[in-house]
Amino acid sequence: MMAGIDPRVFGRYEIRRKLAGGGMGRVYLAYDPILNREVGLKLIDLGTDPESVEIIAAERRGAMLQDQLAQRDPGGRVAQIFNVGENDGYLYIAMEYIEGEDLSELVARGPLDPKRAVSIATDILEVLTKAHTFQAVIEDRQHRGIIHGDIKPRNIRITPQGHVKVLDFGIAKAVSMTRSVTFNQFGSVPYSSPERLQTGDMDARSDVWSVGVVLFEMLTGKTYFRAESAQKLEWTIRNYSAVQPSMWGVPGGVREILMRALHPDLGRRFASASEMATALADWQASGACVARSDDADFESTRRTSPAGVNDATTRSSTPLDAQRNDELTRRTTSGPQPAAATNLAGPGAPNSRTFAARIRLATAAAGVLLFVTTAWGTVSEIRHWSQARELRRQIESGQVTTEQGADAYRALAKSALLSWPLYPARNSLRDRYVAEADRVIADYREASESTPVYNKDWKRAQLAIASAAALVPEDATIRGRASLVEGHMKLRAGEVKAARSNFEDARKRLPKAPDPHLGLAMIHMLNSDLDKAEAELHEAQRNGFQPGRREQKSLADAYRKRGDRWLAVAKKAHDITRLQDALKKADGDLEHAQSLYNSVAPFFDGIELSEKVAAEREQAHRTLAAAEQAQAPAPAGNP
Repeated sequence: MMAGIDPRVFGRYEIRRKLAGGGMGRVYLAYDPILNREVGLKLIDLGTDPESVEIIAAERRGAMLQDQLAQRDPGGRVAQIFNVGENDGYLYIAMEYIEGEDLSELVARGPLDPKRAVSIATDILEVLTKAHTFQAVIEDRQHRGIIHGDIKPRNIRITPQGHVKVLDFGIAKAVSMTRSVTFNQFGSVPYSSPERLQTGDMDARSDVWSVGVVLFEMLTGKTYFRAESAQKLEWTIRNYSAVQPSMWGVPGGVREILMRALHPDLGRRFASASEMATALADWQASGACVARSDDADFESTRRTSPAGVNDATTRSSTPLDAQRNDELTRRTTSGPQPAAATNLAGPGAPNSRTFAARIRLATAAAGVLLFVTTAWGTVSEIRHWSQARELRRQIESGQVTTEQGADAYRALAKSALLSWPLYPARNSLRDRYVAEADRVIADYREASESTPVYNKDWKRAQLAIASAAALVPEDATIRGRASLVEGHMKLRAGEVKAARSNFEDARKRLPKAPDPHLGLAMIHMLNSDLDKAEAELHEAQRNGFQPGRREQKSLADAYRKRGDRWLAVAKKAHDITRLQDALKKADGDLEHAQSLYNSVAPFFDGIELSEKVAAEREQAHRTLAAAEQAQAPAPAGNP
């Protein structure tokens, strides 16, 4: 029982026992004598520190949103809220108590039948669809959706009748009409999307990701991501590698749906909960619930190259093809000879009828040979197309690693006559390599003081994008990414001029990307060309980038550096006009630096640096005042 409250009574509620779960607080089974019913009673400490205050605000808002959503869900799949208030140092939320067990208890007994798992996931998605399209005025603001933000097995309740209930909107956020995403730092890491952990931002696609993880767990009995520590788990999801966890054991059809729901690229993920629900409903309607046999699954997982690739590279034809070719050769070279005719041209001259017959026979043989060659080539390229599609499926499902996929692709390319049949595998590999580079680029773009991007990360991106360029050398966007990565590597090596050239090339090839502008802004800061730096940051912002503490700190350093140069100019000034001009410019730059340092505090030593700049400004003010006093004319009447 919680310290500080009566073990049997809390306000009007009679506490009976502790329940599992609770997210940010603890939940008890209690009896409400006014409602004459059992309720779930959630208690959260009313702390005064900033994090506790934010938790309390989120819980209040979440309870309000859950109450309104429950009233609008005729299926009763959202737990009702009965009462919210404060008592004895706690925020309490009395909610509908639901008999049954949560999904984590169900999955603990083993994987669910695919049909049942998909049905539960569909119910969750239908609730989320209502939440995401919810519109209401809350706290005098118009909102157009609710993001749950904490979909996980413990927040899904299954009643004894098998009905699904979605619980705990305690960290849910209402998305305002002016924002498409919203920040929230809470939530369960194993079910949080990469972008959620990287930036704190989440939207409907983040909830879709969580449902995908839950569905995978229902189908396999295992969590999608596993690591030996919480820190390693978060790092794994944040840096979602090009090799996705294996989908082994997931039925065909659902596997493809999960791969899309769990795609790290937001543009390729399901755009909404309703879209994923429709895909699952289509799968249910098709009756495609028969998974491959265990032996087939094991064999497809065991292979490191797609079925048929090795055969295609070691044999040019089957025994049946060889037999047919031998038969064709025999017929065309040893067929029946035409009867001899009278040679009217005399000895040594060819018989015209025999010659004509031979010409016709040779032409027919050439035609047959051409037909067989064309047919064989067509069949061969169709086989390569099929093998390339199979290789694409294995790459995208995680059955083979990117390196194994590349080896298999090279083997296919050696035996293929044309390049187009290989496009499915080529494009899949290209996307994997580009995604690997994009993750490093995005990590840098969204990096904070706690998540730096190192040289080894840029080298990994460089290798990935070079592999993509080798596959599709004519792709301008890939070449733009290559220039961008090269620019960052040169900038870190101190080759500022060369880095600038790379960033300018990337800006031309990637006109809609913020990243080249961000790189150029950093170079302008190093050169103290702050007007250009801020212009580039503005362009990056127009392309979707939100400057953070790193950019503010870099700008602050640049303004301080330029301000110090003006102070040095002032020290060498030989007249009051030049001194005043230099000190005023120095003060303007230092004031800007001080404001930026304050904005990043307490990170990056912002408080300490702000105090140092304040001391420099004070000294400059004293110097300016003394100079102006010395320059002032003496009062009348004095010698």
